[in-house]
Amino acid sequence: MSNWHDRDDWWEGTADIVFHAWAQKHAPQQVERVLALAALEPPIYVLDLPCGIGRHTLEFSRLGCRVTAVDRTQMYLDRAAEKANDLGLNVEFIKEDMRIFRRPESYDLAVNLYTSFGYFEDLDEEQQVLDNYYTSLRPGGVLVMDMAGKEVFARVFQERDWHEMDDGTLVLEERKIVSDWTCFNTRWIVVRDGERREYPFSLRIYGASDLRGMLEKAGFEPVRIYGDLDGSAYDHNAQRLIAVARKPE
Repeated sequence: MSNWHDRDDWWEGTADIVFHAWAQKHAPQQVERVLALAALEPPIYVLDLPCGIGRHTLEFSRLGCRVTAVDRTQMYLDRAAEKANDLGLNVEFIKEDMRIFRRPESYDLAVNLYTSFGYFEDLDEEQQVLDNYYTSLRPGGVLVMDMAGKEVFARVFQERDWHEMDDGTLVLEERKIVSDWTCFNTRWIVVRDGERREYPFSLRIYGASDLRGMLEKAGFEPVRIYGDLDGSAYDHNAQRLIAVARKPE
């Protein structure tokens, strides 16, 4: 399971599950809220890493931002580029691993959205990702991260559940907390057109203090934590773990 994030067949086989209709519908609203939290307005230079199929990338570009969209999955980049072309948007798409990509002092805003952090077993690799964001931001630039925080996850945790997609595909999900609440292992069982496939994966779970410490280690100051993209408090009612981290000027 340790190399699930490096497999094209995993990302390609789960694209319609990860990027379901609800996720795409709410992208414009999420981008507006990210800009408000970061206290930034277009035109600015934005790094969307990882960008997935480009749902936030396209909205940032539509608002007048200059966007660099980076992902390790070529199929996702191709889908995003096709959509950008259809909309007449000028976006730079780059195929690269988040542990490697950095472009010193090039961006006003970097975003890591939709629980796109925590992929790697080696904590040093996790820290490297944050160091890369820091390096890529201009002085005064802002990183906005959005994920399922440990405190929220513990409150809503279910060991098993399932749902049916619009096309009739059944998705069954099994979860298990491991390594003293530092990670969870998940198995998606997907039944589509009579065919059954499994997609296991593992993610690190970050609490607010954990994430703040890593961001501060990377050099960010100040780091502010919120419970949603509206800027609500990170308390017992929090829905997400949102970090807004600024690179000192």
